[in-house]
Amino acid sequence: MIKLTSSRWAIIFFISLALNLFLGGLFVADKYLKGQGIRGFRGMVYSVPWARRILGDEVRPLEQQVFRDYRKQFIDTRRDRADLFRNVTAALVHEPFDKNALRGTLTALQENIQIDMAAMHNMIAEFSYQITPDQRKKLALEATRIQEKRFKRRERRRKRREKREQNK
Repeated sequence: MIKLTSSRWAIIFFISLALNLFLGGLFVADKYLKGQGIRGFRGMVYSVPWARRILGDEVRPLEQQVFRDYRKQFIDTRRDRADLFRNVTAALVHEPFDKNALRGTLTALQENIQIDMAAMHNMIAEFSYQITPDQRKKLALEATRIQEKRFKRRERRRKRREKREQNK
């Protein structure tokens, strides 16, 4: 039997405290950073993973098939994107600084991201074509609910911002 001395208790306490602080930080970050360009834990609406979360595991085989159809395209654009990020970084630190070079690399990066977005939209269109009308209605209701929730959140933030500006 292991005898727990005060130093062992201190180590256990420290590890427990660190883990709790880490998890608490994740939850706080998820709550407060969602609308600031950081995706947090929520998924993108109108994507195949979002649709599967809404519809359940019964559509998993269809989800996997749709992903298989687009896999090569995603791999290629993500590989290109890694190079584009390196190009943006290089343009930022290049001396003498060339504003047009940075704009060009950022435009190329944006085009690459748009290719993936278009593919994701094509994937959800293909996925939606192969599900039942009731499943499509369920997706539409959930998308409406999410949009209303986001609108209410934006309104609350706008009111808080106006209140803060009035109090200055």
